[in-house]
Amino acid sequence: MNLPSNWTHRVEACKATPLVVHGVSYFPSTCEDKGPGVVIGRWEIDQNEPDCATYWREYTDKGCTSERSGKRRIEHYLENLPVGCDWREFCATTPISFHGMHFTGAQECFQRGLETYGNWELNDPSC
Repeated sequence: MNLPSNWTHRVEACKATPLVVHGVSYFPSTCEDKGPGVVIGRWEIDQNEPDCATYWREYTDKGCTSERSGKRRIEHYLENLPVGCDWREFCATTPISFHGMHFTGAQECFQRGLETYGNWELNDPSC
């Protein structure tokens, strides 16, 4: 806030401005100049608060992707998504383990209405 729109060091000012959360000071991981009057900082904060984390639920086996494909499609619903966030980024970076495998995020992300879902295609010889 309060940066002159014609000042050339707006991004540097953002990077030097800490955010205090629960008494701990954090500097932004990135700052972006969006044009006159708008500089956006992004903080990545981990204070071990599970209520603030996204997670996958509602496992759905969508069946074989096609006959003789050798692939089965699994779909999960992404829960606890912050309002106004980049749902694609959260979908691609929320980890999950199922069927004895671990994934760092969904292989494919989409929205149905205002809800976010992730898809995974797994090898399945029965398909």
